[in-house]
Amino acid sequence: MLDAINRPSGSGQFSPEPPQRKRSRFRLYAIIFMFLLLASGIFMGSKLVIFAQKIFEGQKFSFGRLFISSDKLVIGEQQGEIKILLMGIAGGNHDGATLADTMILATLKPSQKKDGGVAVSLFSIPRDLAVEVPGFGIKKINSAYAYGEAENKHDGPNLARKAVEGFLGIDIPYYAVIDFQGFKQIVDHVNGINVNVEMPFTDREFPDEKGGYLSPLVFEKGQQSMDGRRALQFVRSRHGDNGQGSDFARSRRQQIVLKSLKDRVLRVKVLANFNLVSKLLDDVSDHFRTNLGPAELRRLYDLTKDAEQENILSQSLDDESGLLCDYISPEDGAYLLVPCQGFGDFSAIREFWKNQFVDARLASENPRIEIQNAATGEPLAGYTAGLLKMPHVKPILGNFTGDAVYAQSVIYDNTGGKKPQTLSYLQDTLKIKTASSPFPFSTLATDGADFVIIVTPDIKR
Repeated sequence: MLDAINRPSGSGQFSPEPPQRKRSRFRLYAIIFMFLLLASGIFMGSKLVIFAQKIFEGQKFSFGRLFISSDKLVIGEQQGEIKILLMGIAGGNHDGATLADTMILATLKPSQKKDGGVAVSLFSIPRDLAVEVPGFGIKKINSAYAYGEAENKHDGPNLARKAVEGFLGIDIPYYAVIDFQGFKQIVDHVNGINVNVEMPFTDREFPDEKGGYLSPLVFEKGQQSMDGRRALQFVRSRHGDNGQGSDFARSRRQQIVLKSLKDRVLRVKVLANFNLVSKLLDDVSDHFRTNLGPAELRRLYDLTKDAEQENILSQSLDDESGLLCDYISPEDGAYLLVPCQGFGDFSAIREFWKNQFVDARLASENPRIEIQNAATGEPLAGYTAGLLKMPHVKPILGNFTGDAVYAQSVIYDNTGGKKPQTLSYLQDTLKIKTASSPFPFSTLATDGADFVIIVTPDIKR
C-alpha cells in the first residue's frame, strides 16, 4: 500500500524518488558531523582532565562545574568580601625562578542588591616588604614562595599566603599563581591587549636572559597594543627613567595590565571559543596553579564579567601612602621596606587595607582640599585634618581668607559634583553641611581647590 505511493502507474518496478536520496545524504552528513563532534569532545575532555590534574591542586574535577554557571557561593561571598592572592613568578630557568615577582591581593565586594555588580580592589604588595615568614623568621615577602618550594616541598603558594595573612591580620582562602611564560602565552592567544601607558619611560638595563641587556626599551605615553612579550617587558621593567624604576611604579603597571587583560578576555568570550580554549589549556596547564575549584572559577567569572571599569580599583603600599620606610638590615645590608610606625608594627597598614575601597576611589579623583579656620584662638584646621585619615587626602591648612562671619562649619564643592566620591567621604566623615554654591573667596593655593572646608568650633561636636 505504501509502496504504491511511489510506484508509477502501470509499472511493476519500484523506483525511489530523488528527495529520498537527499535525505539519505543528509543522514550521512549528520552521522559524520556527530562523530566529529564526539571525537572533539573526547579530545577536549582529555585536555581538560590533564589541565585539571595540573592546576586544581588536591581537588576533583568536573566538566559541568567549569562550563555551567554556578550559584554556589565562594568563601567570603556571604560575608561580603572574597579574597584571592594573585602571584607571578619567573618560573623556568630564569634567575630567582620561585621568587614572587608580583603579589596582588584581589578583593571582590559583590553588591548586596540583586544584579548590583561587583567592586574589585587590586592591592599591590611590594616585594621588599619585611614580614614574618612562618618557620623562617623575618624575610622579604617575595621569598616566602621560594622557601615553600625549596627541597621539592611544593608549598610555595600556601606559605606566601600565610605570610600575607600574618601581616594584614586576615584570612585569605584562595590563591592563583602564573609564571612568565604562561602570562605571555595568554596575552598572545587573546591576540594581545590594549594598554594605557600613563607615564612614558625608557629602560636601558632590561635583561636578555643571556647575561646582558636588550636594546633600550621605550614606552611612549598613551594607548598601545602589546603582544605577550611586550606586555611582560612592561610589567617587569625595573630600571625605567622618569620615576618608573621603583617597585611601586612597577606595581601600578601590573595593575593596569591586569585590568586590560580582563577586558580582553571578556571581549573575546573565551568559554564560547573552542579553538581558543584548546590553545589556552595546552599552554597554561604547565604554568598556572590555584586552589580555586572549577565551580569557584566559574562563579568568579560570573561575578566579574560585567564589572564596570570604574569599579575595578587599584591600591598599593607605595611611597605615596606614607606607611612604609626604607631600612637597611644590619645583618647582611639587605634593602628592606618596613612600617614607618616601627619594625613589625602593621597596625596602620591593616587600617589602610580595611579602607582600601574608599581610599582607592579618592585616589582616582585626586582631590585638592583646603581647610580654612574661621575661628580665633583654636587650631581647628589641624584638628579637622586629623579626622581625614585617608592617605590620599592631603589638605592644605590655613586661616580663613574672607571677611564673612561663619556660625557653623561648611563644605564648599567647587567641582560642581564632578568628584562625588570625595564629597561623599567628606560629608560622611565630618558630618557638616555642604554649601549650594562654590567658595566665594580666594583659596589658599594659587591654582585653586576642589573643596574648601570652613571650620568653626562646632566641628568638635
